[in-house]
Amino acid sequence: MPRGIEDRDIRGSARMATGNAREPFDRSGRWVVLLALGVLLAAPYMMRAPSPSVGVSGATLEERVKRIGKKLLCLCGCNQILVECNHRNCPFSGPAIATLRQAAQRYESDDLAIQAMIQQYGTAILAAPPAQGFNLTAWITPFVAAASGLVVIALVLRRWSRRSAATPTMGAPISDDPAWRERVRQEIERELGDLP
Repeated sequence: MPRGIEDRDIRGSARMATGNAREPFDRSGRWVVLLALGVLLAAPYMMRAPSPSVGVSGATLEERVKRIGKKLLCLCGCNQILVECNHRNCPFSGPAIATLRQAAQRYESDDLAIQAMIQQYGTAILAAPPAQGFNLTAWITPFVAAASGLVVIALVLRRWSRRSAATPTMGAPISDDPAWRERVRQEIERELGDLP
């Protein structure tokens, strides 16, 4: 017998004796399991839709322009959302949407496209003021005013309820003094006597 065959037989019989007859299969089985696990973990990432980026297809670009355009205002005077301006032959929305389309093609991020629109048209184009700096007051002031109004109403109602509880419901008692009664009777007769 050739030397290589004897060695394999000896190793095979040794594995059989020690109970490790399936060792080569276990090693290859591990690789198969690890490979299958890797494919399963990578499959969702390989199948996901491509993110909109430079050179996106027409449909994806239009969806992105609509999504970004809903965050912007038409400045023709209608104060409608840019992509929803319903004025026929609007002098602003057509060119602004074209500019937005170019910005969406140029920049991968929606925020960068919005910043490009702000640079060209100013912050007046934003549908909602940014929540930073002085514009933050536009977000906070209505809530502060409403809370202050509720506090003032609560204080006024409390004061009114205490005042009404402090005042007696019955009139002042009539005095038993005969001189006072006589003076009141004469005053009534004088006032009634002046009537025609």
